Amino acid sequence: MRFKLVVKKSVYVPTLWGWLLLLACMTGTLWLCVDRAYPFLAYQNPNGSDVLIIEGWVPDHILDQGVLPIKDGHFRLLITTGGPLEVGSELAQYKTYAEMTAARLVKMGFPQERIVALPSPVVDKDRTYASALEVRDWLAKNPDVTKAELITQGPHARRSFILFKGVLPDTFELGVCAVRPHEYDPDRWWASSAGFKVVVTEGIAYVYARLLGPD
Repeated sequence: MRFKLVVKKSVYVPTLWGWLLLLACMTGTLWLCVDRAYPFLAYQNPNGSDVLIIEGWVPDHILDQGVLPIKDGHFRLLITTGGPLEVGSELAQYKTYAEMTAARLVKMGFPQERIVALPSPVVDKDRTYASALEVRDWLAKNPDVTKAELITQGPHARRSFILFKGVLPDTFELGVCAVRPHEYDPDRWWASSAGFKVVVTEGIAYVYARLLGPD
C-alpha cells in the first residue's frame, strides 16, 4: 500500500433547480422567523391576579394600558420595579424607575397605600434579573401574596417572564401581560428603525438569557 497525502473522491452538488429549492427553503424559513418573532417574544399569559408587578421603565402609554382593566379599584397591590434612572437623575425628584413609576401611578389616581416600590441596585447587566430578586425578597416577607401578573412592553415580555419565574418561588403563580407598543406597528416591526432595534435586541437578549442566564 502506497503512502498518500490526498485522495480523489466524488462530491455531489445541487443542480440549478436544487439551488433554487434550497434558496426558497431558506427564504421561507427566514420569513417565518421574521413573521413570528414579535408574537413569540411578546408572550401573553394573563392570570387575572389583583396584584400587578409593573416594570418601571415602561413608557407612559404602556403603564396606562397595563393598569386600565383595574382602574375601577378592584386590585390589591401595584408593585413597581426598576433600578437607578439612566438619564437626568441629578435633576429628578425620584432616583429609580421603581420610585418614579410609583409616583406616576399616584398621579394617575391610584391610592398610594396600595403601591409598593421595589428599587433594585446598580448593576452592569441583568437589570431585569436584579428586579426579580427584589420582588423575591419582598415576597419572602409577604407570604400572603401568592399570585401576580407582570406588566411589561411587547417583546420584552417573554424574557422578563422567564427571569422572574426563575427566581420566584415554585408555588408562586405568575402571569404576564405584554402591552402593545405605540412606537411601531408590531405586525410590521421590521419596517421601522424603532421596531427593528427593539425586536432584534430582545431576540438576542432572550437567547442569551436561555443559553447563559444571569450571573
